[in-house]
Amino acid sequence: MTHWRAPAVLSLAFALSCFPHAAWALDGVTMVLSEEDGPYAQVADRLRTALSQGSGSARPAIRAMSLQSLKEGEPVRSDAGQVLVAIGSGAMQELAQRNLPQPIINVLVPRAAFEKISRQNARLGDHRRFSAIYLDQPWARQFALVRYALPNRTRIGILLGPGSAESAPALRAAAKAAGFTAMIEKADSETDLLPALNRLLGESDALLAVPDPLIYNRNTIQSILLTTYHHQVPLFGFSAAYVRAGTLAAVYSVPEQIGQQAAELIQHLAADRNLPPPQAPRYFSVGINTQVARSLGLALDDEATLLGKLKQIAEGAP
Repeated sequence: MTHWRAPAVLSLAFALSCFPHAAWALDGVTMVLSEEDGPYAQVADRLRTALSQGSGSARPAIRAMSLQSLKEGEPVRSDAGQVLVAIGSGAMQELAQRNLPQPIINVLVPRAAFEKISRQNARLGDHRRFSAIYLDQPWARQFALVRYALPNRTRIGILLGPGSAESAPALRAAAKAAGFTAMIEKADSETDLLPALNRLLGESDALLAVPDPLIYNRNTIQSILLTTYHHQVPLFGFSAAYVRAGTLAAVYSVPEQIGQQAAELIQHLAADRNLPPPQAPRYFSVGINTQVARSLGLALDDEATLLGKLKQIAEGAP
């Protein structure tokens, strides 16, 4: 896989020496992991490493706790200099239910899930106290990958479920801006999935997967891949795992990239410790399944070339 890293930002120690009045006295970071291994642990490890690279007071005390231990009553420190990092949707949902004074940064969470929680609670609607680094890439970045990979395709099929249905207007707008027509079908249950998928594939040149737990999960992915292959319609995924499983390509952020971005966000909190607005992944990768490309008779640029093209639009992507 090919990875892109944005230019390195100023270290916290340097920032403190140059801008003493703009820095916030960070005392500690508590990470709450939805699960204790896999990508959750990888995000936590990278976050810990990046935050530990300062010197003296620039290095906050870093603590990790599991979602299960939080539910069982393990306390969360409430010191004025604390920041909470919810890693994964489970941790986000649990912390959102508590009236905590600390700013909460949610990472490795789908945009739709974060926005739903923010709408349901007026207090959480203030991004200065409850913000996120989304798991999913900006629509513009995803459509750009499809455009660069398959320049002659115009109709992009998108299958939505209950967790992603509200994204339809934004998807249509982003598709139009990229020169595509979005062909959208919705499935309200797993029994609706394959009929909706077959209707969609009959009128689409390519399929773009959108994170939705009903549509794309370990129980459905093989059926979706076999069905799209039968129709000879390439499927663009949203993770490295999906590329390995059989999607044609994907733009995604690996856990270490999300952890690095979270560390930089924490290091640059202002004196009032207000969080920035929710943001898309800054660091990202491109993956291609060359075997699938050959099977579909497609000649794609290599990963590095496609990534280089996406880098050019990264800063302006919504």
